[in-house]
Amino acid sequence: MRRSQFFLALMAFCVGLGLFRVKYQVMALEKNHKQVVKSISETRESIHVLKAELTHLNDPARLQKLAITHLNFSALKPNQVVEIGELPRQTKEVKVSQDPIEALMDAVNAVSPQQERASTKTSSQEVAHAA
Repeated sequence: MRRSQFFLALMAFCVGLGLFRVKYQVMALEKNHKQVVKSISETRESIHVLKAELTHLNDPARLQKLAITHLNFSALKPNQVVEIGELPRQTKEVKVSQDPIEALMDAVNAVSPQQERASTKTSSQEVAHAA
C-alpha cells in the first residue's frame, strides 16, 4: 500500500507541476495576444485616418483649385488644336535615359524656337483664314 500511495503522490506532484507551467505559458500567450490585438486595432485606425486624408487630397474640386492657382491652367483655345501632320518634326534624336523627365525635357528642347514660331504662325493663319 505504501508504494501505491507514494506513486500516486508523485503523479499528483508531476501533474501539479505540469499545470503550473501550462498556466504561466497560457498567461504569456494571452499577454502576447492582447498586444497583437491592440496593434491590429491601432493599425486599422491609422488606415482609416489615411483613407480619409487620401479622400481629401484627391477631391476633384480641391485639385482643380490647386491646378488653377499653381499651374495657371486655362481652357483649351481653338487655335491650340492642330492635326498631327502640322506638328514640327524633331531635328534631334531623343536619347533613351533612365530618367523619364530628362527624356521629356530633351524631347521638348529638340524642337527649335524657329520651328515653333513657324508652326504658331501657320496655325494662326489657318484660324484667321477659316474665320
